[in-house]
Amino acid sequence: MRLNLLKLSPGLLFLCLLFLCLLSASAWADWLPDNLVDPTDGKLDASDYLASAKGFLPVPIIITEPAIGYGMGLAVAYFHVPKELDREQHPHVGPPSISIGFGAKTENGTYLYGGGHMGVWKDDHVRYMGALAKMNVNMAFYINGREGGIFNDLGIDFNIDGSFLVQSVKFRLQESNWWLGTDYFYTTAENTFKLGEILPPTIPDPQFNFDLGALGIFVEYDGRNTIFTPTRGLSAKLAYSNFDDNWGSDYDYDKFKASLFHFTPFGDFSSLGLRLEAEAVNGDTPFFAYPFVSLRGIPAMRYQGEDVIVGEAEYLWGLTPRWSLVLFAGAGRTTSIDVFNERGQTVGAGGLGFRYRLARKQGLQAGVDVARGPEDTSIYLTVGNAWSF
Repeated sequence: MRLNLLKLSPGLLFLCLLFLCLLSASAWADWLPDNLVDPTDGKLDASDYLASAKGFLPVPIIITEPAIGYGMGLAVAYFHVPKELDREQHPHVGPPSISIGFGAKTENGTYLYGGGHMGVWKDDHVRYMGALAKMNVNMAFYINGREGGIFNDLGIDFNIDGSFLVQSVKFRLQESNWWLGTDYFYTTAENTFKLGEILPPTIPDPQFNFDLGALGIFVEYDGRNTIFTPTRGLSAKLAYSNFDDNWGSDYDYDKFKASLFHFTPFGDFSSLGLRLEAEAVNGDTPFFAYPFVSLRGIPAMRYQGEDVIVGEAEYLWGLTPRWSLVLFAGAGRTTSIDVFNERGQTVGAGGLGFRYRLARKQGLQAGVDVARGPEDTSIYLTVGNAWSF
């Protein structure tokens, strides 16, 4: 089940800095120049602050996913003191271990709260990620192209109220950029179709309870120059998940996913990013678990299929050492969903935005994107990279 409610990327932590500065400018008058100003150009920069991050840190959450509406929340992250590595023996630079508690809510009533931990162990040869959360999600499911159907090209509102658990661990192959891993996902929830405008008031909305459980394996390669806003390198991943009653699932199906990201620098401050992703399911798949076209400008779950492929390009045009213009465009193709008499479609979206280099040393950029899709125009806050790796 894929929900873009919260992107726990490292770059999101920098929103906290802006939030704290707004609380009391005078209280931070002495602290700001020493911690958030780059002495090389006198501009706002949080490189040193990120490098020394430790202890507790509040993290504002800003949600801009059109499928669930705009929203806000707060996370409290605890940075564990990282172990110093011998760079001659361990050339890679891993992230610190982080424990986090979070909560967020959007304008359509969707909310999420819970906690998680990202552990980096054995000199960054083992990485663990686990999370447990409560969710209440309001979205719409679309049936496109059903001839003569009452829901033709209309969204069917639904609510999923439940909890989920995620466990993932991966192992670095010697000192390379290759990883092998396994993960487990479980959710128990109640789904309710909101048909108040279609059903008579005396008939209750249809609902059902369900459990989903999946065991997965994956292999990935990560040769990017930074985990924040990459401008050079390659990242790729192949993943397989099996949903079965052996893992606690009411639905039995398989999910396959492949992703490829490549970044090419042009000069000191410009770069071209290319993205290619494919996802497929096979078996008894619930309606909310079918793959969908994920592009800025298109709401989540708007275009679904049994097989989906998405391609996107993003050009980061560095106007100055700090400011960049972003141009992006992409397209996605879905195949049919036979059980819903759903036809395959090809859709596209694109737009532009801007970025500010918040952390020069770590290569972190943040900004705003405006994207146009087939139905509407959407605004996205982007911290780090717009793509989920």
